[in-house]
Amino acid sequence: MRAILIFTLYLCFHLDVAAQGTIMVLHVAGQAQYLPHYGAKPIPLAPGDELEVKGKIRCKGSGTVRLIYDGIPISVTGTKMRDLSEIIRTASQQSQMSFTGRFFSFLNESVKEGVTDERLKKHHRRYMNKSSGGIKGFASSDATIKALLVTTGKLPQANVIFKWRSIPGDGPYVFSILNQNQKTVAQMLLKDTAATLDLDQLYISLDEEYTWSVTRGEKDRSAQIPFEVCPAQEMNTHTDLLHDSGFIKASQEEQQMMIAYQLEEDHSFYVAQQVYQKLLEKSPDNEIYKRIYASFLARRDMLPEAENLISKKH
Repeated sequence: MRAILIFTLYLCFHLDVAAQGTIMVLHVAGQAQYLPHYGAKPIPLAPGDELEVKGKIRCKGSGTVRLIYDGIPISVTGTKMRDLSEIIRTASQQSQMSFTGRFFSFLNESVKEGVTDERLKKHHRRYMNKSSGGIKGFASSDATIKALLVTTGKLPQANVIFKWRSIPGDGPYVFSILNQNQKTVAQMLLKDTAATLDLDQLYISLDEEYTWSVTRGEKDRSAQIPFEVCPAQEMNTHTDLLHDSGFIKASQEEQQMMIAYQLEEDHSFYVAQQVYQKLLEKSPDNEIYKRIYASFLARRDMLPEAENLISKKH
């Protein structure tokens, strides 16, 4: 009976591998090669490459490769040629749904959603339909001004840029911050579609929720976007992750992606965007960074910016 069970699990795993089909290259240190089939010419690996599971892989010298397959992170070292299917089976047996496991599942999904404009659009629609109900008036036809959703959730005690889409018309935009009693905390008249405020200088309580909104004239207005201001120690996700073994073992690049993921999980979207931006500024040609950042922007209702980022790949 035990032998039958083991065989069944083994067979199910291999059927799943066959269905999945490809594995993604997340990071390469040094040099590594991939052989799609026996006798093929070795192909050098780079971040964003998609490999067939039936192929083989090896590193050159002290090189290392970080792969991701169905949300499972896999590290490869050594100059010996190895079957990817065997590497995946071993990693699957060791995988656990720790923070690291959840992160790589998220990363796997984000990379897939950021492949094409069409997938980004579907990701955007699905997420907006799911999340818009949590923001008062977001889906209402009365909200003729679209407020961008990076400045919702937790914001830092620092300079923060609030943004919205431009609309035709005359006169200034009126940007307002209201407290829970709908009393005005701050208000600005602006020609542009952005307002920069130092939230540390406003009379704002750290334990209360506020909203920001924009109006123009008598008819045009945005939804009321909720936010709260958090002290620096609450925004320091890096400190919390220092106790996670998966984070400690990860490369510096992976650690930054983990920080961005945890910030987004904590609804610290503004700081998460800053982390994504810094990653892409450091490595502008990295396909992984482009895709996960584009997926993030789509979730923040910034689809044009996400599509523009993806179009630069081509």
